[in-house]
Amino acid sequence: MSIFHWLNLRVAALIVVAGTLFDVEIILLIFGFLVLHVSMGLKAIVYDYIHLKKVKLISLILIRISAIEIIRYALELFT
Repeated sequence: MSIFHWLNLRVAALIVVAGTLFDVEIILLIFGFLVLHVSMGLKAIVYDYIHLKKVKLISLILIRISAIEIIRYALELFT
């Protein structure tokens, strides 16, 4: 993990919190950053606590697929 990853995670969380205070029209943007924040947090957990290479790779692939599917379902819901 790098400093950039930590900073990116914090900025995504800040945008999610700040976005709820402004306008209802940016709900989709907030949801996108929320999914980004959750997937980055899960990746950090996988990197920290899973040490087997194959299990780590499968977990990271499943996290990415899950994030893509959640965003796809959200876009279908909002359109």
